[in-house]
Amino acid sequence: MNPPASRTHALDTRFLSLSVANAGALPRRPLAQDFLSINIRDLFTGSSTDSTDPSEQKLEPLIKTPVRTTVLVNTWNHERFIEECIESLLVQSVLPDEIIVYDDGSTDGTVARLRQYASRLTLIEGKALSLPSYLRQANAVQTAFARSSGALVFLLDGDDRFKRDKIQRYVQAYREGEVSLVQAPMDKIDAHGRILGTNVEPRKHVREHLSEIYRQQDVDFYYPTSSLAFSRTYLESVLPLDFSDGCALWIDTRLSIVAPYYGKVVTLSETFTEWRRHLESDSIRSRSRNLQIRQTLMRTQVFNCFCRRYGLRTISAWRNTRFYKQLLRFSLPELAYEYFYQHQKRISRPFELS
Repeated sequence: MNPPASRTHALDTRFLSLSVANAGALPRRPLAQDFLSINIRDLFTGSSTDSTDPSEQKLEPLIKTPVRTTVLVNTWNHERFIEECIESLLVQSVLPDEIIVYDDGSTDGTVARLRQYASRLTLIEGKALSLPSYLRQANAVQTAFARSSGALVFLLDGDDRFKRDKIQRYVQAYREGEVSLVQAPMDKIDAHGRILGTNVEPRKHVREHLSEIYRQQDVDFYYPTSSLAFSRTYLESVLPLDFSDGCALWIDTRLSIVAPYYGKVVTLSETFTEWRRHLESDSIRSRSRNLQIRQTLMRTQVFNCFCRRYGLRTISAWRNTRFYKQLLRFSLPELAYEYFYQHQKRISRPFELS
């Protein structure tokens, strides 16, 4: 990751390391004065607004510049689900400006179904690469992004689908300014589209992400791929990603964990995505008892590589209390851990979403 020097973003100096002599330079975030235009003369004129009848005051209409949106869909052998996925985009209350689909060499009827939508989307027919799944997904996202033009870029897996108001609500959140990432929890659905529940996780609804990263020594505050929408400015700064660290960490996680250094992360409380949970999905097939431990260590390693590059403070998994719970879960018999977990929940202070 090597942000261009022309970028205008700022680092929070609380998280700078003591030695930054060889560090790269991340640009500053825009300041308030970059966006506000104040007529100073109005502050010192003799006229007083107190003597003016409020009913006679005229307000200039607030004209908002439209936010151009892009949805990047990555798919592989999603013949059963791809039409639901695309249709969910075509019935949005605010339609996306462009839909770009990268097919990763599907061997079923996925491409044939996508060609039916030729007038509504851009289809990139990729070739099946002899690479691990996480690298193939990264190639799909990065190739599709290179063809895009949206200011707010949504990620979507080909077996998931958006709820009708998702784009509209995400754009509203993006308008808060200085936003690098918008996310929200998701409804879980089965292969037949039946609701299984939600994946709401209170710890992912923190407000000050940089502060919480260093306070908790953790970077796992983000929802999976189809929940995420990134600012184009941020993506242009970090893509293509460097995978030379050898960590089998998916592109959605890599993009999320350093996003707070490039802008605000907004987490909405409602669900706007339906996340498919079926036997062919990578997140289901790759589950194991030690997966959480390995992912925590990989997230920490990737985040720290970024920090060392730019002279920022690193974090340690061994100061992360959640990591110790993962170790305990791995080492204890399942019933013993369940007893511990339930007891720990009773004595912990409840976390309320606001």
